[in-house]
Amino acid sequence: EEIFMHTANGGIYSPFAPKAEDVSIEVIAHHLANRARWAGATQHRNDPSRIFYSVAEHSVLVSRYLTYKLKRPDLAMQGLLHDASEAYNGDLIRPLKYSPDFAAPFKRVEDLNERAIAMRFDLPYPFDPLVKKADEATCAAEYEQIVPGAENHEPILHDHTVVSPVRIQMRSPAEAKAFFLAEYDAIKEWSGRPAL
Repeated sequence: EEIFMHTANGGIYSPFAPKAEDVSIEVIAHHLANRARWAGATQHRNDPSRIFYSVAEHSVLVSRYLTYKLKRPDLAMQGLLHDASEAYNGDLIRPLKYSPDFAAPFKRVEDLNERAIAMRFDLPYPFDPLVKKADEATCAAEYEQIVPGAENHEPILHDHTVVSPVRIQMRSPAEAKAFFLAEYDAIKEWSGRPAL
């Protein structure tokens, strides 16, 4: 018997047996806009009222880093969707995600969903290694700007040698969803990709 999850468009989805035709960009945008980066351990340095930072906003920043900093607009969609599986299978904090003792079952499910997403959007799988570099550079910027106490700790679980020049905005979920979908539409328009 398949185990399903509910999705923001009123549908259902099986993270254990994902089908490309069940993947929706609207669902991805909505779910990622509601999912916090850093397990919610974020705080804007200049505005104490801003504490939420979404995976959706992060994904746009990774995509733009690839396009504008690394001069690889051909990888923009991969960057935008590099964490899309988190819409369906969630995520783990890095100490768990990269623990050999803990991570294997999660990695199996994550791979299934990443493959289905890549198939849905006609992307290669696995993604280009530059996507990971862009992800790490963006992560380093987040670490410096919005993770309280980061200046007191050596970064251990991510590459801190390259830091994206981006300024983190910490958009609300509704704003982050719109930001993500606008980026998706822009990439489709200039890349000539078909609407999905």
